[in-house]
Amino acid sequence: MGFQHITNNVYYLPGPSNVGLVVGEGQRAVLIDTGVGRRSGRRLLRLLDEQDLLLEAILNTHCHGDHVGGNAYLVEHTGARVYAPLYDAVMLQYPWWGTMCTFGGAEPPAELRSPRFSPQPSPVDVIVTEGEIEVAGTRLEAVSLPGHTGTHTGYVVSDVFFLGDALPGEAEVSRSALSYAYSVTRWLESLEKVRHIPCAYYVLGHSGIERQISALVERSLARAEETLLFIKGYTAEKSAGASEIMEAVCQHYDIEIRTIKQYFRWYPVIHAFLSHLSNAGEISHEVKNNQLLWHTVKGGDV
Repeated sequence: MGFQHITNNVYYLPGPSNVGLVVGEGQRAVLIDTGVGRRSGRRLLRLLDEQDLLLEAILNTHCHGDHVGGNAYLVEHTGARVYAPLYDAVMLQYPWWGTMCTFGGAEPPAELRSPRFSPQPSPVDVIVTEGEIEVAGTRLEAVSLPGHTGTHTGYVVSDVFFLGDALPGEAEVSRSALSYAYSVTRWLESLEKVRHIPCAYYVLGHSGIERQISALVERSLARAEETLLFIKGYTAEKSAGASEIMEAVCQHYDIEIRTIKQYFRWYPVIHAFLSHLSNAGEISHEVKNNQLLWHTVKGGDV
């Protein structure tokens, strides 16, 4: 399957991580994300060559390896310029930082040095900030949607909104009870922002194309609120460490962790929820018996 037409000069390539394509002036092409690994890069270049398109730029929504994996290959073979938001740009150029952060600031075990956690380094030519971008003779709008990562960004072009991982689709929510978030606080703000940006089409990072997203936004907001209430209820009964809270949340949602990669996919998510509640003054912490313990603030709503 090749690029699928959405509207006007906008296409997308369905896959485990969707890739956007904007055809600009003079057969110049812009990609929005590049999928997983060099294999994705090779496939994208082949598809572009088949359409006599010249890749001018790559616009990345964020730094995760399943969205930027083809960057290095495509830059090497086309000289395309890479656009990325600030914090994510650092991870793109120095993936080592990503794996280190995943393992709590220490050198990670070899199992975490995978394309998903540590893609090949990619240059970044332009730092994206919210506002208009003109590339390949086409105007796009960068929309700041932090939460999934520190500077996660979506792109609007020709009434098509490429949301990256700002909003999970129905299948994602059914498959994975919780969405990954660097900051639950910022993610909730971004969900509220997205619901007020009307577009004809919405391309999700790991699902298909949606014409209406209100129900998906409501579902994500409800799931986040359910998780926050569960953690507050659990820590109202007793003080607990993050690992114990993670175990309780996983049991609540029938999540089974089997590998170290899965463990460190959930570990930062739980901490993002704890940070949100702590910063809101709804839970507090104490160090006791060499453990960091969390407990619900008395008098708070549970």
